[in-house]
Amino acid sequence: MTQPDLVLRAEQAVIGAALRDRQRLDDIGYLTPDRMAHPTHRALLAALIESRTSAPAATADRLPELIAERTAISGVDADYLRRLADAAPQPRNIASYARMVQEAAVRRDLALHVDRLRTAAPGMRGPDPVLDRLAQAMRRTEQTAPVARINESAPAPYEPRARTSGEQEVRVEVRVERQDAVLAELLQHPEQVREVSSWLYPEVFEEGPRREVYEAIVVVAERGEPVDQLTVEWEAYQQDPQAYEVTVEVSVEQREERPDYLARLAVTAVVVGAAVELSGEMLAEDIRTKLAADFATADVTARTSGAEPKVDLAVRAATSTAQVEPAPLLQPPPVQQQAPSIQPNIRA
Repeated sequence: MTQPDLVLRAEQAVIGAALRDRQRLDDIGYLTPDRMAHPTHRALLAALIESRTSAPAATADRLPELIAERTAISGVDADYLRRLADAAPQPRNIASYARMVQEAAVRRDLALHVDRLRTAAPGMRGPDPVLDRLAQAMRRTEQTAPVARINESAPAPYEPRARTSGEQEVRVEVRVERQDAVLAELLQHPEQVREVSSWLYPEVFEEGPRREVYEAIVVVAERGEPVDQLTVEWEAYQQDPQAYEVTVEVSVEQREERPDYLARLAVTAVVVGAAVELSGEMLAEDIRTKLAADFATADVTARTSGAEPKVDLAVRAATSTAQVEPAPLLQPPPVQQQAPSIQPNIRA
């Protein structure tokens, strides 16, 4: 899964949310069809906006047929649009999906302007270091978010990779399983994020995708945006584009790409409220591990410098003390010896 797929998914989320609830278009009045990267999505959004005035009475059940007839795009029929609507994560979050689409469009515009400045600047002698640095910063966007060709076929609605019947999910270890359970609940019940993130720091999670997913969840929640699979995946990509396709080890013989890993977390069975308790266990385990490491380091340092470890002195002192009979707290008063009495020698 690459970043262009993520942009297409954001566009599909906007269209799918509008198909399920056309009134949600009021929340994204600033988003015009030309900001969509794919021509199919541009045509569908334009048809949805136009249908509000031409067919205001159209219901959600009737809307897919109506839009398919008006667009007449090859491969886009009512069934395709219903699949698109079913794939939309949360219709109430349409404003966040529209922001992603707008953000991707701005980056495409900026990359295009930078390229024009570099190739058409009059009187320029040699390379311009400022433009070169800007172009280098935008190169990722130029390569990963191109505008689709006008005759390009409609992209298939997003569907997470289904687990085959023969696959068994055997966890690597309990520690990782606990982390997955916390992430799954935060993803499905974001009302828990504020409480958990107030004391659970990211370093408690295993370095790699799990820690990145947790950081993305916290950032999205702190920004006041809805937390779901798409918004978290988008934020995780912004944090580290190079690691977007890093695989996540979820069993002894199985590895998943991060998008599939997030899709699995989104449907993992969770117990509401368990994230708080599990996070406490994770934090306690992390503290114990760090204390043990610090203790081992201090012990090695003491032995290297020639000093005797404090723990040995304490043990030795305790041992020597245990071998000596402790004195009573209150000593009995000393026994006073009486002087021998002298009896008078009375003679008869």
